[in-house]
Amino acid sequence: MQLKNRFRWGLMLSMFAGINACTNNDIDPNAGSGVAPTKGSADFTKYVAVGNSLTAGYADGGLYRESQLNSYPSILATQFATVGGGSFVQPLFTEAQLNGTGYLRLKKLPASATGLPTLDTAKTQLAVRGLSTAGTPLYTKFTDANQNLGVPGIRMSDILNPNYGSLNPYLERLVSTPTATTYFQYMSDNLNGATFFTCWLGNNDALGYATSGGDTPLTPTALFTTNFTAAMNKLTEGNRKGVVIGIPSITITPYFTTVTAQVNTLLKAQGIPGLAIRSKSAPGGVRLSGTGDYFLLSIASVFNSFIAQGVGLSAANPIPDQYVLDASEVATLNASINTYNGIMKTQADAKGIAYVDPNAVLNQVAATGGLTQNGINYTASFIQGGVFSLDGIHLTPAGYALMANEIIKQINAKYTATIPTVNPANYRRVLLQQ
Repeated sequence: MQLKNRFRWGLMLSMFAGINACTNNDIDPNAGSGVAPTKGSADFTKYVAVGNSLTAGYADGGLYRESQLNSYPSILATQFATVGGGSFVQPLFTEAQLNGTGYLRLKKLPASATGLPTLDTAKTQLAVRGLSTAGTPLYTKFTDANQNLGVPGIRMSDILNPNYGSLNPYLERLVSTPTATTYFQYMSDNLNGATFFTCWLGNNDALGYATSGGDTPLTPTALFTTNFTAAMNKLTEGNRKGVVIGIPSITITPYFTTVTAQVNTLLKAQGIPGLAIRSKSAPGGVRLSGTGDYFLLSIASVFNSFIAQGVGLSAANPIPDQYVLDASEVATLNASINTYNGIMKTQADAKGIAYVDPNAVLNQVAATGGLTQNGINYTASFIQGGVFSLDGIHLTPAGYALMANEIIKQINAKYTATIPTVNPANYRRVLLQQ
């Protein structure tokens, strides 16, 4: 297999033109409804959120004070307060360490249609107290009582691992004995007195496979079932009510769609049928890229050097597997997500708990034309779409507001409540920082 040996690459990001630093709109979608807030059959006196990075409020490749304050649990807690919900304690970074773990910032738009945006990383006012023996950052401890139990990176397969705190600095930050406290125990300790919960676990059991180009194993179904069953039994003790949130369709995010669209456009313009990619399902392990293959956002920073070195231009020099999620891997990924979601929904139904399909919102965002609410358009496009943050996977404050509204919608339906939703336009999109 031979490809044309001259391939001029430019990641076309003219789509950034016209981006706003912040969007604000004072329209209240509940104004004039005439419906008073009611709690229905649920009790929101003490709300606890269980989950991973999405629950913690992770955004822009990091966790920081503003992202925590705009987490979907924080948004929910504010709305729950209208129907008797109490205070909501999060493990916030302090004002002095407001940049938390550090995060990506958009500093400058591209100078040309073939240029790249200028990003930097927050490097001051970090919540880093030192380094682990492995050389990874250790974050400022927060071991008080807590109601946002989101731990970035955790998988369902990790929740019963007693040593997990020594492997994940986000859990290490939250527990006194990281080598002897499981996430399940941490969750259990913080459920005392809880009357309502949300549970958004399971995303990372699929996401790691996707972002590694299929190299990180998916969680076995039996283990996923065992651990989720244990979590649900604990969360629903005493007939505690709550919400289970499913795993979204991962490949609709900008991490998978942005570079893919640009590469396919350039290939078509130059009459090139595809790039040589590593593919576990292909005879000999190499084939041309085609429909259903995704080039990951992680390749953007190295693509020019790849092409200069001839990477992807012949079968002898294919693009490495970790930069591509091929069609067969996408099929495997989606089948596993469907299985995991089936497990979670079946158990939620059996326990009489609300279940939220996040794709009810995200598929609208990803559809042609996007989702329009109160005159504001939200799409799945990278940066200017307003829903996904600079890491291409996690949500912006506006994105978290959209998700909070979908959760509220399902709570209202399940528990005959009338909790008001929020106006996503009052939450910022991607921020251009000068």
